[in-house]
Amino acid sequence: MYKSVSYHQSHKADIIRGSQSLSHVVIYHTYTIWLFSVGDLSTTCLQSVFFGVSGAASGRLTTFRTTDNGTKSSPDPTTSTTMIGRLPWVFLYVWLCLLIHQLSNQSAVGAPEEDALNKPYRPIPAGRISQSQARYVLMPPAILIALMVSFALGVHWEAAMFIAIVYIHNDSGGGNIPLPRQILNGAALAVLGEGALKLAAGPGSVVGVEGYAWTAVVALLVATTIQTQDFRDMEGDAARGRRTLPLVVGDMAMRWVTIGLMLLWAFFVPWLCSAGLTGYVLSGAAAGVAGFSLAVYRTPEADERSYKLWSLWFGVVGIMPWLALFR
Repeated sequence: MYKSVSYHQSHKADIIRGSQSLSHVVIYHTYTIWLFSVGDLSTTCLQSVFFGVSGAASGRLTTFRTTDNGTKSSPDPTTSTTMIGRLPWVFLYVWLCLLIHQLSNQSAVGAPEEDALNKPYRPIPAGRISQSQARYVLMPPAILIALMVSFALGVHWEAAMFIAIVYIHNDSGGGNIPLPRQILNGAALAVLGEGALKLAAGPGSVVGVEGYAWTAVVALLVATTIQTQDFRDMEGDAARGRRTLPLVVGDMAMRWVTIGLMLLWAFFVPWLCSAGLTGYVLSGAAAGVAGFSLAVYRTPEADERSYKLWSLWFGVVGIMPWLALFR
């Protein structure tokens, strides 16, 4: 009898230890996945969500909605209540796409060595997961889940195009050559934003001519100024043999070129969108602050801050179609 009680107590203890061990494993790997994408949350992720929400709120970029009888009519007004209800889906689509990019980027050949110099807190250089596990265990199901979710949400073409761009950029060497790198970055953010725009506008929404034109403008803006992110990574990029614009053109020269392009876009976009004086002031001020930081403060830590200020400016530029409503 005593043996039976002892056995049951031991078995119960084993079950408890097993459940604790399982929960620890789940929490550990969930946090590891989160670490792969956390660097994008305050920059690319918020930019894309903001781009979609403000574009949909403008009512100018999505033109038609398919009705139950197959006809097309003007889209329903996008109210703040319905917009808030769509935000989780917009965020989920953007986050899943960016997770694929980061899994691909951080597990590419030479990436862990670069991250050990620039970003040692990332999962692979930190020793939380191996390079092969990230590429061959995590990335395939992440791609499958992203495609399934985006198909259910009606933005599967945008997700598929984003994944194709990621492959060209990270796995085919496109991100190591200056001009293709700029173009691919612009195209990736434009595709990501277009999907966010469709989701924010609601089921059945179609991006119109003005919406595609706006997406093209954003792609060009990003392609000509995204090198702001490369100043912080110059040491690691040089070690990896990646030819970014700051390394090819020169650090200081590229800073001034970037600042000039930012100021040009800062006043061109409000004019294009008819955003009025408010648009000029907000965009010009945000570009000025980011440009000042880029020119004056030139440590890796300061360059990280300058990139975040660039992201803030990009977010301000993204609301120009919406600001035009208040003229």
